Amino acid sequence: MARRSDHSRKELKELALTSAEELLNHKSASELSTRQIATKMGYTVGTLYQIFKNLPDLLLQVNTRTLTKLYQDCQSLNLSTSDAQANILAYANIYLQFAHTHSGQWELIFDNEILGHNELPDSYLSQVNTLFSLIEIQLKILSPNCSEQEITKTSRVLWSSVHGICTLSINHNLFANNNYQSNELIHSLIIHFIKGWKV
Repeated sequence: MARRSDHSRKELKELALTSAEELLNHKSASELSTRQIATKMGYTVGTLYQIFKNLPDLLLQVNTRTLTKLYQDCQSLNLSTSDAQANILAYANIYLQFAHTHSGQWELIFDNEILGHNELPDSYLSQVNTLFSLIEIQLKILSPNCSEQEITKTSRVLWSSVHGICTLSINHNLFANNNYQSNELIHSLIIHFIKGWKV
């Protein structure tokens, strides 16, 4: 068992978050405990509580990192300068791929029970809004006369639908259970949604 002096506070925090993320690659957040995270770190549970208020606090910080990774993946796309619909499809494919590649971390983002129903900090909500803004920018291109309020609402409605397909896909509850078919469903959803929305 390592001693707390083996790492600085910053290093301990990074080690804890990395350990939690690695554990989430193999189990759901509901199965995760501070003892498991501490054991993977090579430290005692008491060390964790010197860095984080509690498990929900630690997991919220995992979520912050997950949102950052998802945003970076979206930013890495080579977007079209003339086809906003294609860009929305590209974002959706990244979202689906991320859900499959980091399923434990992805599911944790939406698990309010595990996070303790605590009020989310403004910085966290800002991250969520920044991700939505990527879709809002493309929707505004598709319908430049649409109000900001309508664009915001539409982005939430559209992405709730995309999210539903992703959830069914990673839980193997679709009629067909592979990424290609999930992509097809998302593609169909977005094409028909935008077509109807623009009418």
